[in-house]
Amino acid sequence: WSSDVCSSDLRNIKSKTYEEFVEKFKPKKTTDDCYTPSEIYEVIKDWVCKRYNIDPENVIRPFWPGGDYEKDEYPPGCVVVDNPPFSILKNICEFYLERGIPFFLFAPSLTALSGKTTWDRMNHIVCDCSIVYENGATVKTSFITSFEPETVAETSPELTKLVNDTVEKLKQEKTRKLSKYDYPDHIVTAAMMQKMRSEERRVGKECRSRWS
Repeated sequence: WSSDVCSSDLRNIKSKTYEEFVEKFKPKKTTDDCYTPSEIYEVIKDWVCKRYNIDPENVIRPFWPGGDYEKDEYPPGCVVVDNPPFSILKNICEFYLERGIPFFLFAPSLTALSGKTTWDRMNHIVCDCSIVYENGATVKTSFITSFEPETVAETSPELTKLVNDTVEKLKQEKTRKLSKYDYPDHIVTAAMMQKMRSEERRVGKECRSRWS
């Protein structure tokens, strides 16, 4: 860094709050970094396989960090069920439609129907799902598929409930893990002492015995 850049940053700090200054250095959460928790993915995959009579062994996931879906292998009979980078979703759909590769993809609900060159060649499963992805981002999620293209859009209360129930279950499990912690008997914390507000207790510097 040059001295000019540093002095400029210092001047900017004076005119902004500390939080605003720190915020610009934090990694930004984008929809392209929304990796799906495995529990949620499995619920969706199971629904897709049952709905469209797909052998789970034929399901493939070409979207992973560092991967290139255009160069991936698509064996005969395969079906793509995955959460793609949302910023290039239209290009991905065009790629699969042109090559006759069946797919069921995650999509942001607000823009799921915005593919100008693809919307009338796919079905859009519009759901009221708020999925909490691995990066912590919460995204209203629907789905787009090459199956049943005679239907342009439909709702699915069943899929919505399955996903939302799984999201809630994961949230509750995370809360339990964070809140439950058993300390050894010889450990004393401020939180423990707060619960003794009706009793007078003291801890000496060389206290070695357990309280009864």
